[in-house]
This record gives sequence, C-alpha cells and structure tokens, in this order.
Amino acid sequence: MRERVAAASVALLAMVLAGCAAIPSAGPVQPGEAVVAERPPDLDFLADSPLPGATQREILDGFLDAAVSPAGDYRVAREYLTPEFSDAWVPQEGATIDSLVEREVVGVDETTWRIDATPTASLRGNGQYEEPESRAAIPLEYRFTQVEGEWRISSAPPGLLIDQVSFTQVFNEYTLYFFDPTYRYFVPDVRWYAGRESAQTSIVRAMIAGPAEWLQPGVRSAFPEGVQLDPAAVPVSGRTADVSLEGAALDDILTVQRIQAQLDATLIGVRNIDSVTLSVNGADSDASSLSPEPVKTPRVDPRPVVFDGEVFGYLASSGERIVPIDGLSEQVAALTPIGAALGVGAESVALLNDAGVWVVRVDEEQTRLDTRPGLITPAIDREGVVWSVPAASPDQLVWFGPDGAPHPIQVPWSGSSIASIEVSRDGTRIVALLGDGARTHFVAASIQRDDDGLPTEALGSVPLRLADVSGTPLDVAWLDSRRVASLTALPDGTTRLVTQELGGFASERDGPAGARSIDGGNAELRVLTVDGELDAQTGVGWQVRASGIRFIAAQQPG
Repeated sequence: MRERVAAASVALLAMVLAGCAAIPSAGPVQPGEAVVAERPPDLDFLADSPLPGATQREILDGFLDAAVSPAGDYRVAREYLTPEFSDAWVPQEGATIDSLVEREVVGVDETTWRIDATPTASLRGNGQYEEPESRAAIPLEYRFTQVEGEWRISSAPPGLLIDQVSFTQVFNEYTLYFFDPTYRYFVPDVRWYAGRESAQTSIVRAMIAGPAEWLQPGVRSAFPEGVQLDPAAVPVSGRTADVSLEGAALDDILTVQRIQAQLDATLIGVRNIDSVTLSVNGADSDASSLSPEPVKTPRVDPRPVVFDGEVFGYLASSGERIVPIDGLSEQVAALTPIGAALGVGAESVALLNDAGVWVVRVDEEQTRLDTRPGLITPAIDREGVVWSVPAASPDQLVWFGPDGAPHPIQVPWSGSSIASIEVSRDGTRIVALLGDGARTHFVAASIQRDDDGLPTEALGSVPLRLADVSGTPLDVAWLDSRRVASLTALPDGTTRLVTQELGGFASERDGPAGARSIDGGNAELRVLTVDGELDAQTGVGWQVRASGIRFIAAQQPG
C-alpha cells in the first residue's frame, strides 16, 4: 500500500498567520504546500498524545506531528514510542527536511511502514543546515510492536523527519562567530536549533564544540580544549546571560578577552540578551574588551569597479564616468584585460587577458603568473594571494604568493568545468561555481593558512553544498560575510540568480535578459549583460545604471 501525504494543515497555517501563542500540530489537511510564514517569537506547538486503539498508521502520523514540538525534550513524541526506544531515541542527532507534498508512505509488512522522503535539505546534529547532495527519495523505515495492547514505534531512523514548512516554524536560525587566523575578523557560522528556552545553552555548547566541519580548517576559536559549561546551562536574568566555564587553565588574559568577544558577538540579540557575563573556574572575569574589536562585516567601496575598454576604475554614482585608480588604471588598461579582481586598499589587481593571468601592483611592474590555456577570471584575497584555475580543469587550482611562484592546492570539489571563484572578504572561505552535467554545482570551502597568512597545500576537505540549478554556470559573488550569489544560464536562454546564506536558505529569481556576470557590493547585487549594460535591482525589476562596460571586477575591502 502506497499513500501520498497531504500538505500542512490549513488550520495550522491560519493560526500561524494570526500570531497565535500556541497551535495544534494535527487536524484536517488540504493538498499543496503551505505558505511559509515568519513564526512569532513566542509561538509553541501543542502536540496530541496517542489515542487508545490507534492504528499503526495513526501512530506514525501522530508521531511525526508530535515531533514538531520540542517541548520537554519531545515529551509528547516519545509517547508514541516503546519505553525502550523512547530512552534510545535522540531527536537532536539531526534531521531530514523534506517536501511534504512529495512524501509517500508505504506499508511494508504487518509491523513495518516505510516513508519515502524527498529531501529539500538536511540538518546535522550540530545544527548545520545543508543542501542535499541528491534529490532522490530517502527510504525511512518505522517498525511497530504492541505495548499493553497499543501499537507503539519500536524502531525509527535517527533524528527527525520534518517538512520544510514545519522546519521554518519550529527551528530558529542563530549565528555563531569564530575568528579568522589574524583575529581581526569575526567569521559567521550559521546554525539552527529548535526550542526557544534553551537556545542560548545550545549556542554556547556549540561554540565550545567548535566550528562546523566545513569551516573549521580556516577559522580559530578562543575556547581551549577541555573547557566545559558548568553548570550545564546558560541562565538569563534581566536580559543578561551568565556563562560559567570550567575545566581548563584560562589564566591568559587575551584568551579570556577573545572568549568574551565571541560570546558577546554571538549571544547579544538572542532572546533579548543585551549583555553577557563570564566566569572562569568559579571567578568572575574582569577582562577588558578587545581593542580593536573584530569586524563582523568587512565593507568594500560602494562604487562598482569596471572597465570600459579604455579606463579601469570606480564607476561614478551617475554612471556616466569612471574614476581611475592611481597607480593601477593605466597598467591594467595597457594589458587589455577581459576580467579582473581588485585587491585590498586598491593597491593590486589580478587580471585575465589573452596571454594568461597577471598581477599588477601599485609602483611595480606587472607580472604574468599563469600561462595555462583556458583560464577563468582570477581571484585575489586579503593577503594579495592570486587564485587561478582553467575552466576545463576544476581540480587544477593554483595560488600565487608575493614571490609569484605557483602553488597547486587540493580542492574538495569535482565537476566537468568551473566558471568562477571568489574569496571572502575576511580571507577564510572561497566559493566556486562548477558545471556538473546538466546542472551547476555551487560550493563553499574553507582556506587553511600558515602563520604567514599563505594558503597551505589543501583547502578544507569538506565543502559546504549550496543550491544548484539546471543550466550553464556563469559567475559567483560574495554579497557580505554570510551571503553569496550565483548566476546560471538556463536552457531556455534566460538566466537565474541564486542568493544563498551559507548554512541557510537559498532564494532564486530571474536575472535580467542577457546577464553574463555579477558583482556583490555591500549586500547590493549588480549584473552585467552581454550588451555591456550594468543593471542593479530596483524593486522587483532591474534598472540600467551604466552602459558600455566590458567587465565588472570583484573587490576586497580597503
């Protein structure tokens, strides 16, 4: 027997939109995905206990409904389980997030049911949200046995199965902050947790455990190994969170200052927290604040950097002239570039022309770095390192340091081609847009660096999967410290823009006609068309800001 599950309850949706303080998780259903509404901050889900004489299917449906409510460590959901399995079930192990309208329930035998769940995302046990590697249905088996004459679930997959709409209503997004290797920047690490009351405790435990696996090689945490949260909760009193750490020698004032800075950056704003007190091994910390304070969102010049065939520089706000960059513009124009990236402080440029990849630095002779055929536009990072790769060989990424020597680096991605790369403004991460058959492959990876700030022999071995699209990959851009964008040409000749939060949701929209490259300013997305028009989003449409542009260059902060 195979049944398709109906979509979320219309009654539930109406109560969410009305801002009710509590909503039931069961009731009549109607076909079609519910509209995702922002959950009011004090919303609870009221789960129903199992009814006497319920069938296996009713127990299964009731369990999935009740698992939407994390109250009391999923107290009601555990009522649908046998006592033995209730003790063993750990809902915090992660989640499969699926499309409810595509969910199918199959009776396997007299005591087994299978759910075929079409994944839209997954949630790891540490709260990391990730796009699925495949959209193929995942079979999940649930076994039943009778307890005192009533059916109960005796075996189920680890963690939760939750549909995308319910996920957005039950789980909340929180941003943990770690440091770049220089401790000048905060690097965001987005996590998702269910349950309001324990959010700050989950956050601090996650900070102690360390960064997400994909991010870990490129960042630093101030929390030393062996430190523990004791007591094992973070109470909030009068809008102040109290964090008590034990178990490690924390007599280094700088380390304590950095821990306090991480806690402040992460916790302030959660559950109306506006201050954090820290005690270490039973003693209140009186460490002063870090100075200078690490930067959360490095900003670039708000003017786009463009080349019109004659002048390389900043596009004036009027869109009618280009302001040259002293010491760079003439050298860049002389090389007849077809793509470029501007380095820190506008003191260097990595560019691509018909002869290969070059670096141009103020008051220095231009240097050709890479002569391999078929190269894409290079990237340049905060340390002045130039990154280059051939379009047809995504695994042949090479970086060039100040001495100009090539350094091949291992990459965690695969694909048949690569269209674009760009390094984050804090220097800790790189995004890449690859071709992979009929679809794009959009990934982020961390950059491991040595004590001199130079990349090591490999990027982080675990990439973060981002949203993919059917079509031909064109370009990527960083919008800010936590959001990226990709541009893809679709088979029907149109283009698609994907804006993605790292560790969060992706949104898609149509690009302007003939779009071929993109640039992220300070959260502003700009698009260059094949006709040389530079477009910016205005309302729901695109407005031409300039014409006659050959290319637009990515920027690093000043």
